[in-house]
Amino acid sequence: MEGRDERGAVAVLGVAVMGVLLMIGVAVLDIAAVVSARTSAQTAADAAALAAAPATFTLVSSPEEAATRMAEANGARLVWCRCRVDRRPKVRTVTVETAVVARLWLWEEVTVFARSRAEFVPYSGSE
Repeated sequence: MEGRDERGAVAVLGVAVMGVLLMIGVAVLDIAAVVSARTSAQTAADAAALAAAPATFTLVSSPEEAATRMAEANGARLVWCRCRVDRRPKVRTVTVETAVVARLWLWEEVTVFARSRAEFVPYSGSE
């Protein structure tokens, strides 16, 4: 009985294993990019809400401008801002949404959104 030469089969199997490992590595990089974008979007949303809340009471800038500046400073864009201006000394809450684009290897890109709320209590000075 003649022995069969299987050296070529091992090479093919090795290439297949390397291809699978490469795809797993790229998928892990894409997942990490999405998680990083989600963290950035949430940080930007938190900062934008905190900047917009007092701007609903002061005359320095509009809440949307303050939220946009903080979102952009944190690498995001402001999608919307529910930031009603009210000069009365009462508690108010603002809500914002930001977006960050994650560039991926397997797909072109994905947009990740995050929302945040902040409450502002104006100091009346009479307490």
